[in-house]
Amino acid sequence: METKDRFKKHTSATGVVTWYFQAFRTTRRGFKTKREAQLAFLELKKNRQNKKKFVNSNEKFSVVADQWFKYYKSLREQKASTYDKRQNLIVVLKRWIGEKKLVELTPDFLEELMFSLKEKGIDGISQGYSKNSLYSLRQTLNMIFKYCLKREILNDNPLTNIRMPKYQKSVSELKETLNSLDQKYLTIDELRTLLNYSIIHEELPLSTLFHVLFYTGCRISEALALQVEDIDFENNEILFYKQTSVRGKQMDFKIETTKSISSVRRVVVTDLVMEKLRQLITALDGMRSQFVFRSKENYLFVYLAPFKRGIPYRRDYVNNHIKRCVERCGINKPFHTHLTRHTMASLVAEHCSWEVLKGRFGHADKSTSEIYRHLTSDEKLKPLKAFEALEN
Repeated sequence: METKDRFKKHTSATGVVTWYFQAFRTTRRGFKTKREAQLAFLELKKNRQNKKKFVNSNEKFSVVADQWFKYYKSLREQKASTYDKRQNLIVVLKRWIGEKKLVELTPDFLEELMFSLKEKGIDGISQGYSKNSLYSLRQTLNMIFKYCLKREILNDNPLTNIRMPKYQKSVSELKETLNSLDQKYLTIDELRTLLNYSIIHEELPLSTLFHVLFYTGCRISEALALQVEDIDFENNEILFYKQTSVRGKQMDFKIETTKSISSVRRVVVTDLVMEKLRQLITALDGMRSQFVFRSKENYLFVYLAPFKRGIPYRRDYVNNHIKRCVERCGINKPFHTHLTRHTMASLVAEHCSWEVLKGRFGHADKSTSEIYRHLTSDEKLKPLKAFEALEN
């Protein structure tokens, strides 16, 4: 009866009769006779059964995850920091499903797992993972399953079409978002105060770095990789195509490519910034003629202390100094890594298109740049001009 019900007849508008059937989550159409449809079904069923003979779905997830990571790392397509992140995500996944066999990782099980991780993934009781963390876990899991498909360890990807939990903010959280909008960037007056303070109270490499960060909106790791040859004084441009990476001691820093291909860019700056870079380069050249620098490369934003003179600043070191300057300037705004990028966007947004803003940020598409394009107090008032004719 099941076989009989599986095959359906279809008559087109022109009277042409064809047969079709549904099986194994697919629909096969266009058969001239029912017999052809039945034979096609039997062939499809046979192929699936033969394929299952080669599927080792009894393997533990932890074993397969390690195999995938070894393969993933052997491709040498990612930066060291990316491999570290993937490895940490595998550790989390192993905690929850490491001893599970692949055959046990069904779509229903994985969907339930995602909802469980949202609610209690961190401590196993009440503290769950954020949306970004959960989706990163899913992405890594998906990469492992695709590896299994390629190696014929699995027939299907069990993650396909599973429902992911939604994250909804409370009323108080939404209210806090509105109240903290202007906390994400510095106003012109605040930025002027901060930069002037840095000129007086910070050493020359740091104060110059602050100007580069706020004027270009570059990532801190990109700025720390800058060398003399990356400054185009003729065109008032700074070239971004690399970044620093530190594992362990600052002395062990490495230079890597930028976050993505779209991050490679030339950013134009004002004469003021260029003049400060000239002064910094001149000062560093003078020091190199008198003192030993730990790095032979001419990095711009470096420590001046004898034991690590010439080594690029550590990212945390820069963050702490900017935070301290913000506090001492009486600016009551919490500093975070992207404050410099947010500030640049808020200053230039009304003066250029999103396409231009995208280019300064080094984003692949303008939708990412829109996140940084905040409404300043002046911009909020512009729509009110549309009502002036009505009220006057």
